[in-house]
Amino acid sequence: MTQTMQIDTGEITVWPENLAIDLVHTSPTIGRIRFLDQARYHEALFEALAEAEEDRSRSAPRAGGHARIEEFDAWDTPEAELLRLRAVKFCRALMNTDAIALQTADVLVVRRGQQIPAYQPERCVASLTYVLSGETPFLFQHSSLGQHRFLVPEDTRPGDCFAAPNDMVLSVPPVASQVPLMLVSFGFRRLP
Repeated sequence: MTQTMQIDTGEITVWPENLAIDLVHTSPTIGRIRFLDQARYHEALFEALAEAEEDRSRSAPRAGGHARIEEFDAWDTPEAELLRLRAVKFCRALMNTDAIALQTADVLVVRRGQQIPAYQPERCVASLTYVLSGETPFLFQHSSLGQHRFLVPEDTRPGDCFAAPNDMVLSVPPVASQVPLMLVSFGFRRLP
């Protein structure tokens, strides 16, 4: 049976049919899923994000100037819960186990002139990066920063979700666009 839930725009399927994991890199494995229904829930997420950014106790500037808004998984909106459910299902499918739990969920906001030198959720076995907005290419690189650098595909757009192993970190070059790059970063731990 297909699981659905209520969001501001009505009932939505948690895991749309016929989703496929596109392996954008095989060594290390980096997978992508493209959610085509993001227009139904992004506006509510942008509103919640604006509120969270105004609350300085939830948002703080980081190295490179970007903002990190913590505890996305605790936002009291059904749209945030939808993304959380999708992220957990994606990670479990990619790792082929249900013994995975969400550990961290943060929103990263990178505006014109800002960057993310390197970002990785703490003590995680895998991470997912969901694109909320933006057109700036970002990359994953090996945590040693000297090996393996993988730019996301040119056709990356809002609604795309990337999964990467724990030894890969997210990096964003200085944003040149007026459109901020907004990413939701999920970190996962293995259950005993």
